[in-house]
Amino acid sequence: MVNKKAKLNDIKKCMLFALENVIRYGDTDIFPYPLERHIFKDKKEDTTNLLNEIYANFENFTTQMPAEHEKLLNAVGYTGFRQGTQIDPIWNVYLLGIVLSIGTDIEKARVAKTKDIIFSYRFSPDESDYAIFDRDYGWLSFQKKSIKLAKKNKFVLTCDISDFYHRIYHHRLEVALKKATKKSNIIHQIKYILNGLSKGVSYGLPVGGPAARLLSELLLNRVDRLLLSKKIKLCRFVDDYHIFGDSKEEIYGNLVYISEALLNNEGLSLQKNKTRVLTSSEFLETSTFSEDNIPENREEREKRDFIRIHLHYDPYSDTAEEDYEALCQELNKFDIIGMLTSEMQKTRIAEGLTRKLIKAIAHLDTTIKNQAVLSLLENFHVLYPIFPTVMLLLISIVDDLSSDTKQKVFKSIGEMVETKSYLCKVPVNLAFAIRVLSFDNSEETDSILINLFSETTSMMIKRDIILILAQHNADYWISDQLKRFSVATPWEKRSLLISSYILEDEGREWRKRVKSGLSRFDEVVISWASEQKEIGKIIRL
Repeated sequence: MVNKKAKLNDIKKCMLFALENVIRYGDTDIFPYPLERHIFKDKKEDTTNLLNEIYANFENFTTQMPAEHEKLLNAVGYTGFRQGTQIDPIWNVYLLGIVLSIGTDIEKARVAKTKDIIFSYRFSPDESDYAIFDRDYGWLSFQKKSIKLAKKNKFVLTCDISDFYHRIYHHRLEVALKKATKKSNIIHQIKYILNGLSKGVSYGLPVGGPAARLLSELLLNRVDRLLLSKKIKLCRFVDDYHIFGDSKEEIYGNLVYISEALLNNEGLSLQKNKTRVLTSSEFLETSTFSEDNIPENREEREKRDFIRIHLHYDPYSDTAEEDYEALCQELNKFDIIGMLTSEMQKTRIAEGLTRKLIKAIAHLDTTIKNQAVLSLLENFHVLYPIFPTVMLLLISIVDDLSSDTKQKVFKSIGEMVETKSYLCKVPVNLAFAIRVLSFDNSEETDSILINLFSETTSMMIKRDIILILAQHNADYWISDQLKRFSVATPWEKRSLLISSYILEDEGREWRKRVKSGLSRFDEVVISWASEQKEIGKIIRL
């Protein structure tokens, strides 16, 4: 695919670019994608017009159509958690659009990427595939540069910022924005939305989306420049720092300086348990990407080689068919199932490796897919830290599975939800689990979902259950839910508007009664649902 850099110098272009980005890549990397992505794709012009209306009448829309959101826990490792924020999809696109409108200003304010020092989220929008960030700068280039610097120095300090996104102060971000751009109206709107998402407190960015990534990079820019002014040799990826020196005294002095710079300038601190001083040889021996790290064991060498391959596949590419074939050929060089079995026999999996192995299953032969899935079902407990990855795999390959394997999948996940397994007590895990159950149109699954609906307080999970049961044509339950429309949460209301189309005349008359209280986006949603009904398309999450 030929790169074509986009010039986002007009708010309308920015809104359309943001919309296309969300359609293609989703709104976050934490939660299941909302149904609104399909609406955005099918009603692109109407949605873009609405986004531009919001920009022109921002104060009115924030009153009439508040930016609803939900914060839910996601597992990090076996015992840790982080909180992600799912923003109402239309406001998520809007926030991304206004941040994109100052993206060039943010990039100009940062340490130049040509210096090969800061590798995270370099703004380089590409209108050929609506990617926002430069793919030549990322985690891999960060690791490669770290290896080069480690070879030139005797010691390496590795550290990262504690609870980074949640501890970003809005006032400090506002100051950074004012220094980077003259677009005061954009700064005002960003601040207003962030204050609403943080429920009145003056700190925290929503974790998971590209808008927050751009803003967070600007915030750290002042510390980056302070470190460089002290001639400190470093490279950074998001909140991970690698700092290099020729003596322990130099390294520990740099540790003190970066700790002071982060605390005094941004109110941030380093994670104590992740701060390490290594000799360069120790760093190189433990880096997956270093040629000095050559495991003696053949199995470990295969794992190292596998973790280095690139699994990205773009179905929109002009060479999608050839790219997919090449990817499958590359994967055939590895014993995917053997490596996965080896990991699942451990008490704690290597998360990065296991996540990549599970994603690779989607590209294997159908028979092997079925065998792999059955193995995954027996090892959910050890796969707990990457439970969403497993669910995403099941969703992507469910149509390739045998009837027997499917039933075992539905039974296993249904039991976890029904018995309130610890695996599904993590809200994000539960959200992904019910997406798998959406493919099981059985009375047993409907009963599990109906009971869950009455027990959960999550607006997002309630929203999805309504849509799933409508997809299962549970008209008796949808009809009953319409009676509580006035007390439903905003996301439930939107789902009920869509779901009411399975009720034919009853749904039509009900929509007439509630029409006067709908928002502008609700009107777009109803128009879309009506069109889906006319063409006889089953609405799927």
